[in-house]
Amino acid sequence: MSTTAGKRMSTSSCEQNCISDEKLFADPPPKEDCPICMLSMPYAQCCGVESTYMACCGKLFCYGCATTESQEMDEGNIKSLCSFCREPINISHKKELMQYKKRMKLNDSEAFHELGNSYYRGGMGLPQDNRKAFELWKRGAELGSITAHYCLGIVYRTGRGVDIDKERAAYHMKLAAIGGHEVARHALGMIELESGNIDRAMKHFMIAARSGFDESLKGVGEGCKGGFVTKDEYTSTLRSYQNIRNEMKSDQRTKAAEYE
Repeated sequence: MSTTAGKRMSTSSCEQNCISDEKLFADPPPKEDCPICMLSMPYAQCCGVESTYMACCGKLFCYGCATTESQEMDEGNIKSLCSFCREPINISHKKELMQYKKRMKLNDSEAFHELGNSYYRGGMGLPQDNRKAFELWKRGAELGSITAHYCLGIVYRTGRGVDIDKERAAYHMKLAAIGGHEVARHALGMIELESGNIDRAMKHFMIAARSGFDESLKGVGEGCKGGFVTKDEYTSTLRSYQNIRNEMKSDQRTKAAEYE
């Protein structure tokens, strides 16, 4: 799983059928702002915007700001220190892992999520371990990380590191979507579409599209052509999509995307 912006929310212990449609299809919470450029960030790696987690202090900021600072450091214009806690950032994997463990002792949900990502990919000098990743994401979800909920939804659906359980997959995807995770919301739409529940799928697509997710906007467009979405609904969704995309746009972010 890729590095993503994180949103903390309380986790319910009830099964997925306790999640009402009223709660599921409510408008998601506003996007959080990058603490450096103060522009909105998506909760998932989407909309042309990524984010970076700082294990030294638990801050999240957009990749546009991270790339700009990195270039300034490479040119010797600024010191290689975290913008927030002033800790060195060019450190060994061993020291970085120590930072993660300190954040985890503070119950930082995104520290669990991000370290789970490293075990899932075999990054940061760690062995690839699906089961370890699952356990870390599970704890991150318990502490409120919607990105961890999304990751659990993926592994329960694919069976990578855990037995396949589509009901649990849907449950975690729903919690992620309620918290604002754009890709989880789109995934729920795809699940409903595969089940023939077109009206429910379009509801998910419209929410994700209004949050700036391209693929969901395409889904709404197809729904409009098929008569499942009205022209007014499509127009309103398109307007919201354009507005949130503009809110997230900046020259720094565009350059960072090109730099990748």
